[in-house]
Amino acid sequence: MQLIIDATFNKINYSNELFETAEYDTCIFDSCTFIKTTLSNSIFANCEFINCKFEAPIISQTSFKDILFQECTLLGIPFEYCNDFLFEVSFDSCVLQVCSFFKMNLKNSKFKNSRIIDVDFSNANLTGVKFDSCDLSKSIFDATNLEKTDFSTAIHFSIHPENNILNKTKFSNENLSGLLNRYNLDIT
Repeated sequence: MQLIIDATFNKINYSNELFETAEYDTCIFDSCTFIKTTLSNSIFANCEFINCKFEAPIISQTSFKDILFQECTLLGIPFEYCNDFLFEVSFDSCVLQVCSFFKMNLKNSKFKNSRIIDVDFSNANLTGVKFDSCDLSKSIFDATNLEKTDFSTAIHFSIHPENNILNKTKFSNENLSGLLNRYNLDIT
């Protein structure tokens, strides 16, 4: 497998152009498009994706190690098919929609200023994750480890305390209703 180090890829539409399966280390992908692009078996380490668009890419055994997604749109990505060895991702000012982190280890990951809509976190380990100013509308938390997870500035989440591990999980007084939705209460 070819090793590509310190390269920058600008405005490439990988929906129309073949994406080379390789190991990408400390690379930047700026304003690239990945619509139904095959990324399988590629390795990304210490890379940044800036203002990129992902729609249903094929990511079987793709490795994401210390990756920053910034101002990206990610639609329909089943992250659970990635290689989970050293999987580490952060999202800043992104839109994640209809993605899945089923059974993924996201320990200490960061989600900042992002819209996380209809994302499945079932059976995932979110220990120490911070959802900083994130909208979690319709996202699913079921049998999820939420120990020390910070929801204090998150909005529109719905978490059933009986179905998840909540130990030292942080909430604010303003968003506690996200824990009570199940009970059909009228909170004013």
